[in-house]
Amino acid sequence: MIFLFYAFAREIAPFKRRLRNRTPLAIDGLNGFRAEIGGKQFTVVGHGIGHRRATETARRAFDSIPGAELVIGTGVVGALSSGLKPGDLVLSDRVMTLDGDGRLGEQVIAVGDSQLRAVGRSLASAGITYSTGAILTSHRVLATGAEKRRAKETTGAIAVDMETAAIASEAAARGIPFVAIRAVLDEVDDELVGAEMADADGNVRPIAATAYLIRNPATLLKLPKMIRNLSRATAAIADALTAIAHDGKLPDATKRDRGPVARKRRR
Repeated sequence: MIFLFYAFAREIAPFKRRLRNRTPLAIDGLNGFRAEIGGKQFTVVGHGIGHRRATETARRAFDSIPGAELVIGTGVVGALSSGLKPGDLVLSDRVMTLDGDGRLGEQVIAVGDSQLRAVGRSLASAGITYSTGAILTSHRVLATGAEKRRAKETTGAIAVDMETAAIASEAAARGIPFVAIRAVLDEVDDELVGAEMADADGNVRPIAATAYLIRNPATLLKLPKMIRNLSRATAAIADALTAIAHDGKLPDATKRDRGPVARKRRR
């Protein structure tokens, strides 16, 4: 059984639409479902945004649903490397943390070579390219290019999110193999706009969104680009997870949906 964790519903939506015979978890405090994909049993759990929410949800999930053989963390990340573009995939070989004061945490979690090789083979067999490197988990949003470039200089990570280290740590505490495959939402010098408009589950809060847009009217011009980037990223996540589920042998319907494969240079 494979545990798949994500932060908010939009991240997993394109992949979820490809699944059949989904059944709700029906466990208090857990939002998610079970499904069989490529002959594998997946338990898919949404944990919300932020390190604390991810930690609490992962603990509850592992305690409530035993038997996981692999844990996958997925969703969107911000680029810290200038070569990464929206929709590019990052396969993490290690995970590190950055605290609220911008200091590098002591714990660095390495991803097992066997997991990296297995996922890498599945992606390569499906014609999907990716970058391998460290993912940094920050306890706050790194919204500006200056913040992201400082994080890159401090840690050497190539991408940043707010949850991967929490999931990796809980999996490591239980001896369960872990891997993270995430897609880039914003480039290193892009300003991440509108984070204040969403709640901890990634849902837009109408009152907060209205207030934010009144204070920051220029954001309206930036939102379409962010929405396009999110669509690219979530489509890439769906392709990657489908490839992993099928060990690189994509179903014909998925190949038609993806169209011609645009190969990119490995970074």
